[in-house]
Amino acid sequence: MRFLLYLGCTTATKQYGYELSLRGTLPLLGVELEYPKDMNCCGVPMKGISRFYPYYACARIMAIAESQGLDIVSPCNGCHLNLTETIYKLKLNPPLMNAVNELLREEGLRYTGKATVYHPVEVLHDKIGVEKITSAIKRKLPEMPVSSHPGCHLIRPTEFPRPETRNGPLKLDRLIEAIGLRARDYPEKYECCGAAILPYSPEAAIRVTASRIKKALAVGSRAITSLCPYCIEMLDGKQDAAKTITGDQSVSIPALYYTQLLGLALGLDEKELGMNLNMSPVEVLLEEMRV
Repeated sequence: MRFLLYLGCTTATKQYGYELSLRGTLPLLGVELEYPKDMNCCGVPMKGISRFYPYYACARIMAIAESQGLDIVSPCNGCHLNLTETIYKLKLNPPLMNAVNELLREEGLRYTGKATVYHPVEVLHDKIGVEKITSAIKRKLPEMPVSSHPGCHLIRPTEFPRPETRNGPLKLDRLIEAIGLRARDYPEKYECCGAAILPYSPEAAIRVTASRIKKALAVGSRAITSLCPYCIEMLDGKQDAAKTITGDQSVSIPALYYTQLLGLALGLDEKELGMNLNMSPVEVLLEEMRV
């Protein structure tokens, strides 16, 4: 399997552990990643300014993939949603498709709709498969309870096809159990991590994050995991702020990417997976796993 890896802005500029763990794990499972040299933002930050630009931006990304005969793996939930929405909208709106391609023609590009966009949870669960992952791991991780937090855009909106659904087991939970851990349910895992309101009310956003962590702790989870860069930015990177704002020093849990956990099971070391860059107490989890 070969994919064009479209990292988006957040993973490429702030969430290095996600990129490192993707680059480390997927090739071990038979996935070849191609890295585009001339890429652009998916356009989400421009949605409040231009209705057209995000469609053009996403179509350009997919046109580059098509020019190389590749499908796309998009690790960012927001980018994945915007790319999927563009596929849907352009298919239904030929004049919009023509306007996009008129601009793309200046670069010798054309978007036709051939490229398929996948999120890592789909690549791992649907393309590689749980059974193959289980057979490929070198070290089954201890049966400790871990909660997933898939992130809003992996589930919503339902107007477009999304990788996960609330009406059934999460693919991410099946992947957690494929490497030996136990997926521990908690009531707020389908809710926003707080990132969506961070630019407008940082305190409110941090309080939301603190609430999600406390709910996971309340059901006995030893860690929380996601494949969304925004969720991990909040759940991993904002724990000190959460303690300060809430005054509750118990808001502490290892928060890390599923691909980091998968990498441990595949025999990669912590630095190869960027775990030295996590800000939550992942060393506590690592110590427990060594016992």
